[in-house]
Amino acid sequence: MIETSADWQQAITLLRLLSIEMVELAEAGGWDEVATWEGKRQDLLNELFKETPPAALAPALAEAVRDVLAHDARLKALASTEMSKLAGYLKSFDQGRRARHAYQTP
Repeated sequence: MIETSADWQQAITLLRLLSIEMVELAEAGGWDEVATWEGKRQDLLNELFKETPPAALAPALAEAVRDVLAHDARLKALASTEMSKLAGYLKSFDQGRRARHAYQTP
């Protein structure tokens, strides 16, 4: 539970770190880990927006949310590239399967 200003500051910092880590994991191909971190980040966001932040920390939270959105845009771009690669692999696999079937059919 986020109660004190220190708790808020820590949660805002964690939000930023989770988003950075997700991009780094995606760049390294760790998509399973990205999904795990996304769940944790979503829980944290839900917690952060249950109550109004202290006025002094509202700008920091707003900035962190902008950072999250920027990181999400990067994640979407990386995911799109990865999906294109996977589609190519699947197409190649399907072509190989068809070729093998053609050669095995009398």
